[in-house]
Amino acid sequence: MVHDDYKEMIPARALSALDAAEERALNEHLENCAECRKELEDWHATAAALSLTPDPAEPSPQVRERILSEVRKDLSSNVIPIRTASKRNIWSSFGSLGAIAAVVLFAALSIGLAVLWRQNQRLTRDREFVELVNTPGARVSELRSTDPGQSATAKLAYDRTGRAILMASKLPSVPQGKAYQLWFIVGDKPPVPGKTFVPDSAGNAVLDDELPRAAIDANVFAITVEPERGSNAPTSPIYLRSF
Repeated sequence: MVHDDYKEMIPARALSALDAAEERALNEHLENCAECRKELEDWHATAAALSLTPDPAEPSPQVRERILSEVRKDLSSNVIPIRTASKRNIWSSFGSLGAIAAVVLFAALSIGLAVLWRQNQRLTRDREFVELVNTPGARVSELRSTDPGQSATAKLAYDRTGRAILMASKLPSVPQGKAYQLWFIVGDKPPVPGKTFVPDSAGNAVLDDELPRAAIDANVFAITVEPERGSNAPTSPIYLRSF
């Protein structure tokens, strides 16, 4: 096989779609080809990123142009090289188009699994929230935006042991390096800091926290935007608060 034959096999290798013979051949080639090793690393990174993506995303201009370039090469090719018969898996038999199809299929399956996983996580969180609410002595406080034009809301459930669960929705995204932070306010005392959190792409967030002993009797809860590691005292105006 020539160098281009090995390059065709790389996307399938990233998807674990090569047969044993092809994998051995590609492994031997990779030992002496830095270019193909780098390309395999890129495909592995792409596959890993796709498997963690919660929502479908548009490919970058560079990736889009690379895919289109491969498609144009296949469509404009007037000469079909004759190769010696060998056992090829279905994706490598289709060449670059097959590799692209494999990536698309892999992305669809990965995104579907990610969505199911997130739905299961959300159901688990919902159940934990309800269980906490039903704990004897537990309380629930609703937080609303201080800006009438915003629709973000949050609910905080907590009990006398100090356990607290915050569920927020419709939160705007925060700048890089920033996060939302929960605060516990007791009377005229300085706010007691809670944990920081960042909402998902839909503006939803769930936060498990623990009320410090000094905040067990908190009667006001607030959320501000702070550095992602949190602050000891609020550094920005209150965005959400209980009423």
